[in-house]
Amino acid sequence: MSVWEKIYKAIADRIVEEDRAFETAYLRFGEARKWIVEQVGVKPDWLVLEIGYGQGYLSMELASVLEYGKVVGVDLLHENCTIGVTRWIAKQLGMQGRIALVSSDSTKLPFINETFDAVVSFLALQDIARTRKKKGVLTTIDEACRVVKKDGIIGIADDSLARCRSEEEQRRLFTAIKRYWHKLLPSEKELVKRMERNGVSNSRILFYDPKESLLPKDAERELRLSVEWAKPFGVEVDFDNFWKEVGEIVRRNGRVSSQVALLLGRKTSP
Repeated sequence: MSVWEKIYKAIADRIVEEDRAFETAYLRFGEARKWIVEQVGVKPDWLVLEIGYGQGYLSMELASVLEYGKVVGVDLLHENCTIGVTRWIAKQLGMQGRIALVSSDSTKLPFINETFDAVVSFLALQDIARTRKKKGVLTTIDEACRVVKKDGIIGIADDSLARCRSEEEQRRLFTAIKRYWHKLLPSEKELVKRMERNGVSNSRILFYDPKESLLPKDAERELRLSVEWAKPFGVEVDFDNFWKEVGEIVRRNGRVSSQVALLLGRKTSP
């Protein structure tokens, strides 16, 4: 049984039926999270920093291969919806001994230089962009590179880069979502350049297509709920104007998940 399936089994009876379609689709992103861990090449004894652990789904994927190592997760929203959920899921999966959770701003990580064998994140940059803007994203890259060991790996994944866009009408929907929810990121070129400036060489960008989509009613419900999910980040979404602009696309075709982009590199100098 895959890690995401184990998580689903643990939380299935807590999911409201009308939310089940998009919650299950997000859980199936576990295949993308598994892919990220494989591309990073996590070893059983590594100390791994995860930036933006959220509800701990990537944390569990990492912990599943860390036989002797540990995942240290940092998140600015150190609340019951993050730390409480993550600890509960870790306990259900028997992984609590391999996970430590810390409240921290990603632009000011509370760790000394060259502490971790790898630094990873999944969908965290878009949240950082909402709260810390472009400067916060670039400073987070600086901090990730600072705390990773020499020869350590940086693996930063998100689905909000320009090249993650879907085709045709879904491209319009992608662009509108990123604009109204303030999720647009600096270009891949700028992010790679920032990594290289911090001693991470041979940086490359890999793509993963999750092949997920939501039917119109499920896509609309998820989008309306995400207006509330954005508020803890200080983002007020003008949903009425958003819906006037692209609501017809959602009503007609639902929503197709974007590709996941992974910025991957190895630190070769301090």
